[in-house]
Amino acid sequence: MEAVWKEVETEHYTFHYKTGSVAEKELQQVIELQESCYKEITDKLKFVPEKKIIYWLCDTRTEVMEISGFEYETNGVTFLDRENPTIYAVYNEEVKCVGFHEDVHAISCECAWSGSIALFEGLAMYFDKEWWRIPNELCTRVYIEDEKYEKPILMILADEYFYGIEDKISYPIMGAFTAFLLDNYGIDKYKELCRDYDEWEQTFQSIYEKSLQTLEDEFVRMILSQTYSPQQLENARKELYAR
Repeated sequence: MEAVWKEVETEHYTFHYKTGSVAEKELQQVIELQESCYKEITDKLKFVPEKKIIYWLCDTRTEVMEISGFEYETNGVTFLDRENPTIYAVYNEEVKCVGFHEDVHAISCECAWSGSIALFEGLAMYFDKEWWRIPNELCTRVYIEDEKYEKPILMILADEYFYGIEDKISYPIMGAFTAFLLDNYGIDKYKELCRDYDEWEQTFQSIYEKSLQTLEDEFVRMILSQTYSPQQLENARKELYAR
């Protein structure tokens, strides 16, 4: 029998899933996870969207592309329509593309939609907290020690520069840098930062009363001040460089 698309509404989501799918079998787990993520995101951002988030839980990357009309196959993609925020995500036995990341994009597009792709992805990675189960800060420490570190200042100033870096390097570094900004300077300054600015260096100076370079220097000192055992660093290296 051909699978049929069904839908269920929760307090903040409308989920679409297919009969007989892994998503249908584990739907209650998905609902509980996403509602928990939603609360954490909106509590931190001090913002609750008016519209529910629409989720399409797909079997494969190909199905994500076909249903969403996106230009290539992917595990997850968010269409940032303030009136109709929609996420298409793979959900099967091996890949479960749910959690914080895409929801951060869908929610923050109304209150903290940055003109810099590095800041945009950094916010999602702040909530993810890790890359391949390695904390963002530990990833960054490894890259600093191994001279693979990429400067947030360069990634923020030029989207093309950000896109030219491997995701496993750019994403956790920007996630750690975003955590540094939020933990030390608060959400209100960050939300002011996440507007459609062009002159980023002037914007940072105006909002934080410090240059972007000064903030990055503080960030690096913070990363280097954290204590990791040789085993933690070695395990992180093996995982990061094995893929």
